[in-house]
Amino acid sequence: NNQFFAEADGTIKAIDGLKVTIQKTDGTSIEQTVLPGADLVVTVGEEVRKDEPITTNPNVGGFGQAEKEVILQDMNRVYAFCALSFSIFLSQ
Repeated sequence: NNQFFAEADGTIKAIDGLKVTIQKTDGTSIEQTVLPGADLVVTVGEEVRKDEPITTNPNVGGFGQAEKEVILQDMNRVYAFCALSFSIFLSQ
């Protein structure tokens, strides 16, 4: 998944499923399509600037963890963590 950004300055006029309609300051409208699974962070009537995020960044967090938690998703990371913990234990 990718994060999507507003293609122009303007106001969000409509959100229809995966399509976001932005009315530009000159009165014209553009329709921007986002991919399935994207979480919109804008609402109808909201002012947006060009290149402002309109969806969340799917690469932040993941698997429900908060920033304070350590999630070891790879066995090599588990081995490295065990080796680090063991070396700290021995040095104490």
